[in-house]
Amino acid sequence: MPKEIKRILDDRVSGSVALLEGLLTALEKLLMDPDQHPEEFPDLLNSVRRELGHFAAIENFLESLIRHADQKENGPGEILHFIEDYRSRWKGSTARIAETFLQQFNPAQMTLLTHSHSRTIISLLEQLHKREIPFRVLQTLSVPGEEGREALESMKRVKLEARLIEDTAVRGALPQTGLVLMGCDALLEDEFLNKSGTRDILQAARECQTPCLLIAESRKRITRPEWKTGLPVMPLFVWVSLELTERVIDEG
Repeated sequence: MPKEIKRILDDRVSGSVALLEGLLTALEKLLMDPDQHPEEFPDLLNSVRRELGHFAAIENFLESLIRHADQKENGPGEILHFIEDYRSRWKGSTARIAETFLQQFNPAQMTLLTHSHSRTIISLLEQLHKREIPFRVLQTLSVPGEEGREALESMKRVKLEARLIEDTAVRGALPQTGLVLMGCDALLEDEFLNKSGTRDILQAARECQTPCLLIAESRKRITRPEWKTGLPVMPLFVWVSLELTERVIDEG
């Protein structure tokens, strides 16, 4: 297993979009390496898919890439072009999410609460900050992985006003919270997959009448009913009913 790929497989802190971006870069590097054997590439893709297929954005990307790579006429150059096209297709998606969000909500002067480490949500918040909309962020620690620490650092790097709180402090913070923004790793017709603790936060938010929005690019949608049944046991993740959210915001 190439070390760049293994590093991605071992990452327990980054969200699915960040992992996918790292995977794209790693695959491009491998495809441009003259010492690599192109005939081994499909097996590598299938190995990554087995490990990371519970992340819907990665699953959907790899499914289409594997079909493309399996065509005999498609060598490394054609696969690199496929990856480049994929990047272009999703470039600017968070700006479009921000536009959709702002058409429906005004977060000015609000406290926004988020959980785990979602690149999509941080990018959305960065877009709001660039528009000079004043808001504050409460980021949960997100036990047991504590990926909230990395999320907080990511927010600080883009100059967001954010504070880390213990997961157990969420209920006390909800009465002063305007919106809960939740990301996800997979989105089905009536439920979504996210890190542990998500369901508890959303149930508490409902009790406090604090609205929750699910922020998810459409590439995180899975339309194949059999997909979920093939997933392994994932103790760090939880399935949550969409009934606990007010609506799903995507790139429109």
